[in-house]
Parts: sequence; C-alpha cells; structure tokens
Amino acid sequence: MKYRFMIMFLIVLCGMISIAAFNPIIGPLSRNLGLSEIQSGCLVSVTGLCWLLGGYFWEKMAFMSRKKMLVLIMLVYLVTLIVFALLADYAETHLLHTSGLFWIFIVLRAIAGFFFGGIPAKAQAYVMGWTTQETRTRGMALFGAANGLGFVLGPAMSGGMAAAGLTAPMYAAAILLFAMAILFLAFIPNEPNQEIHRQASSLSPNDARIRLYLWIGLALSFVLNIVQVTIGFYVQDTLGYDAREATQLIGLGLAISGVMVVASQIVISKYLKWQPRKVLRVGLLFVALGLLGLLTFIRFAYIDFALLGIGIGFTLLGYSSSASLAVQDHEQRGVASFIAAVQGGGSFLGPVVGTSLYTAHIVFPYSFGALIICLSGVLVLGKRSVQSGSMGEAAKIRN
Repeated sequence: MKYRFMIMFLIVLCGMISIAAFNPIIGPLSRNLGLSEIQSGCLVSVTGLCWLLGGYFWEKMAFMSRKKMLVLIMLVYLVTLIVFALLADYAETHLLHTSGLFWIFIVLRAIAGFFFGGIPAKAQAYVMGWTTQETRTRGMALFGAANGLGFVLGPAMSGGMAAAGLTAPMYAAAILLFAMAILFLAFIPNEPNQEIHRQASSLSPNDARIRLYLWIGLALSFVLNIVQVTIGFYVQDTLGYDAREATQLIGLGLAISGVMVVASQIVISKYLKWQPRKVLRVGLLFVALGLLGLLTFIRFAYIDFALLGIGIGFTLLGYSSSASLAVQDHEQRGVASFIAAVQGGGSFLGPVVGTSLYTAHIVFPYSFGALIICLSGVLVLGKRSVQSGSMGEAAKIRN
C-alpha cells in the first residue's frame, strides 16, 4: 500500500511542479513575444480560474473508471503544455507578434488549467479510498505536502533550466507527467469508483476553527504568485539583465528558496516542538523580510530568496497542520479540499493583481505583498491559542 501512496504523491507533486513552473518564465517570455505585463498576468490568472472550475467538475464526474479518467486528464494536460511551448518557440523564432497569438495562448492555458484541476481532485479521491478513519489524516497530510512542495519546486526547476531555453521547463514538465502516467498505469490497479461517506453537515471555509489558516494559505499563495509572475520584469528593469540572464538569476534564487523550504520543514518536523501559532509567526516574519529584501536589496537577491524559502516552509507547515489539527477526522477531506482551493485562488488572483500593480509602479507588487503578509501576522498574533497539541503532533501528521 505504501508504494501506492508514493505514486500518488509523485503525481500530485509533478502536477504542481508543472503548473508552478510556468510562472517565472512568463515575464521574460512575454517580452520576447511582444506581450504586455497585463497580458502575461492574464495567462497565469486564467489558468488559476480554470483550475478551480476543473477541480469541482472532475471531482463530480464518474462517466468512466477513475483510472482511465485520471490518465486521460494527465495526457490532455501535458499535450496543452507541449502545444503552448511549440507555439511560443515558433512565434519567437519567426518574430510572430500578433493579437491573435495572445488569445490562442489564453485558450491553451484555460484548457490546461481545467484539466490540471482534475489531477489533485482525482488523486485526493484515491487517497480517501485507500485510507480508513484512523489513517485518513496522515493521507491528507501527504497530499497537502505534495501540493505545497510542488508549488515551490516548480519555479526552481523552471529557472534552473533557463539556459536550455525559456520553454524548456514546459517540455520537461510534460515528460515528467508522461512518466507518472506510465507509472500509474503500471502499478495502480483499476478500481471501481468509491464514494466516501460524508456527514450531513459539511465543513465550511468560514468555520471559526479554520478560517484564519485558510486566509493565511490564500495570502501566501496570492503573494507568491505576485512575486513569481513579476520577478522576471523586476530583475530586468532594475538590474538591466536580458531575458535569459534574468531567468537564470531567478532560477538559482528559486532553487535556493526550494532547498530552504525543504530544509526548514525537516528542521520543524524533526527537531522543533513549537506550537503552530509560533511556527506561523516565524514563517510570516521571514516571508515579509524576503519581500522587503527584494524591494530594497535586489542585488542580494539570493539572500532574499533564502529568507523567502524559510518563511514559505514554516508558513506552509504551520497553516496546513493547524487547520488539520483544528478539525475532526471525518472533516479532513474538507480541509484538504479547502487548502487546494486556496492555492488555486491565489493562482487566479495573484498574477493579474501583481502585473497590474507592476504596470502602475515596479515597487507596488512587493510593497502590497509585504502589507498582506504583515496583516496576516497581526491576525495570528491576535488569535488566542486554542490548540492543545504541540508542533510535534503536527509533525507526526505531516510524516
């Protein structure tokens, strides 16, 4: 059974890597193709919106076996990645800058987002079907870890491959997903659709026990999307780099950030015994410091990315564990769905807001992001601690 969970973890992880890898390349790629900052933001935002719609649609669909449906979803999604990359390469090589190109890109990213939404939805259904009431919390924590890590590692992979070309991460992501589809077909048996019993009263995102943590998750996703979509423009405009140089700098910076995310979560899980509220406070502080560093000391960008990585690692683990610990076992599915939804919501709102702010002034996106994170920190400070468990319990859940 463990190998099944590992395969599903890898499918969700690679899916999140593929969706997040698009963010750092869209700025430099848009400028090479003659698209505006607002247009580049729309390309990311439409993906986030269709991700939310697709997640809801595919979770309800049962017109074929779950196995066939997940494979179909993955294949259609990876085809959209390849078609987008091929069209972008062709347009860049042949200097094809037309208004129609933007709308073709919009359609491709909308389709990609809609089908991508089915990957976490169907993966979650598998995890729910494989777990019992006693093991469901751990299964949902594994699912959440794949979502969070993929969202950070995707941009790191994207920037790291910049030397091979701006669209290279999209081809790599498609290859990864194809490999995961083969692995899934080979090792996961065909099972009938299973309905997980739900209580009549479903969990609400406005539930007082979890709404603060969901807000923090939405704020973090929102701010990270702002940074990922605008950082390419920001580096080019402040340091005078060309598209490839900017993407390489961003790639190394995001790779550092990804390493710090993983390292910080290992440190928290293995060595620290902090309460979730303390983890959130520290995480939000480091995120704010990283944003302020990008705003004022961009020439020390690698340090800024390291601070961001530490903050992201603490905050991801803090809000997801806090939300999981705050509810009962039969409500874990609802929490996992909401955590996935806030990531999609941030992917929808962040890019268009960030590029709009950047068009107004290059410092506005990072100033606004720092303000949002500071506000979240104030809300955490103002919330009375109601958790009786220690961070050690959260670490056990995450493991």
